[in-house]
Amino acid sequence: MQQLQMNARAQSKFSSGSARRVRPFAGHGRIACAATQRQAQSSPEQSRREALLAMLSAPLLAAQLGSGVAPAMAFQAPPAGYRLFNDKLDGYSFVCPENWLAVTSSGNDIFLRNPRSVEENLFVDITSPSSSRYKSVEDLGSPQDAANRLLDQYLTKEFMSTRLGIARYGEIVSANKRTADDGKVYYDIAIRMTSYGSRNAYAATRAEVLKDYQLEWDRTLSAVLGVANNRLYTLRLQTPTGQYKPDSGALRDIMDSFRCREVEA
Repeated sequence: MQQLQMNARAQSKFSSGSARRVRPFAGHGRIACAATQRQAQSSPEQSRREALLAMLSAPLLAAQLGSGVAPAMAFQAPPAGYRLFNDKLDGYSFVCPENWLAVTSSGNDIFLRNPRSVEENLFVDITSPSSSRYKSVEDLGSPQDAANRLLDQYLTKEFMSTRLGIARYGEIVSANKRTADDGKVYYDIAIRMTSYGSRNAYAATRAEVLKDYQLEWDRTLSAVLGVANNRLYTLRLQTPTGQYKPDSGALRDIMDSFRCREVEA
């Protein structure tokens, strides 16, 4: 009898231990149920959030489509072999060959030159905000009007020489108008400038000057004109005329990339 009672108590302990070992599985079931309930509760919240975002973005998209302005595009890296210059303060940007060097002593807003050609360079000129009230580049007239104005500026100011026997000539190569992907109108202008002079530095008469008269330099000056912030922006490129056609691809890439934009005051 005593042996039977001991066996009964041992079996009772084994059964209760088994019951305790089963409890964790019941706990996992409760956790899984709770997680399912939370997921079910979060789904309506997520749906409401997505619907709200869709409602907020719909007027913006409609305004963009109605105004003809495309939604903002992702940043596009410059072409291989080029680097981007972006002046956020003055509001302009362009790409240029990555091997061109910056010249900090020129006095221009930015000045870059080709290390392989001393005569090939570019810079950006911006009119003063206090003395200009441009609304569009078309305020200058037609592209031909703008080209004539630029040619006169070259001949009477920038390239005028007081040296005896120096003569400067200019001709308009091209003057075109285009609308870029930012919706702004730009003028593309090319002008060829030549300089002639006498090799005789001591020439005193016209006959002596003409005796040793020769070409000093021959350059093609390209310019892109645009307007933003009531100011006239001009990207200017200079290259020897002999390199103008061979380098036309790179020059075209630089000119086409030029953009001027509004900045916050």
